[in-house]
Amino acid sequence: MRARYPDSDGFVVRDGAEIRYERYGEGWPAILLLPPWSLVHSRHWKMQIPYLARHFTVVCFDGRGSGGSSRPTDASAYSDVAFASDALAVMDATGIGSAILVSVSRGALWALRLCAEHPDRVLGSVFISSSARLMPPPAERRVERFDEVIDDPVGWQTYNAHYWKTHYSDFVTFFVGRIFTEPHSTRPIEDGPDGRWRPMARRWRRRTAALNAVTRRRPGGWPRKWTARSW
Repeated sequence: MRARYPDSDGFVVRDGAEIRYERYGEGWPAILLLPPWSLVHSRHWKMQIPYLARHFTVVCFDGRGSGGSSRPTDASAYSDVAFASDALAVMDATGIGSAILVSVSRGALWALRLCAEHPDRVLGSVFISSSARLMPPPAERRVERFDEVIDDPVGWQTYNAHYWKTHYSDFVTFFVGRIFTEPHSTRPIEDGPDGRWRPMARRWRRRTAALNAVTRRRPGGWPRKWTARSW
């Protein structure tokens, strides 16, 4: 059961990839909720959509590599340009001429590109916990070496392509714990390593050949393909 079901949904095909989207409400202005990363699909906005849809038109979509969208195996398919272009294609498919962008984490990269290259489509942009490296990273993250082989990595050293191939579930457990550090964050944590994200590790291991191509250039992966109402 959901607090709010989409008024319309569908797929738009761009550059050979199917991108699944949902549209809610009819108010102005339109709000485009961008995908944060290929780690998780658009249902991570499930707490915000019901309220926003009472007042605005709300559109979200599963980023390539997650949810109901396609999972290309070529690393170039996960570029910032690809995600930003997907966003424009979704706006076109849902009849949205311009919108306020809302991004979390890596979604800031797609939002910045849209703001810079398509200002006529952007009414404004909200950045939440942006991962765009506009300043030096926090001290705890300076140990990251994504492409290096690290013996017995700990903490943010596990943000590592080689570690993910054998210990992806452990990384998700760590990562979700760092996202939800507030007391009583049990539900979102359960949605992570012990709930909705757990199957991603199994699917990840089954896609080792494709993973080898993608992790050479971009963090990310192929989480479980969810149905529209499974979360």
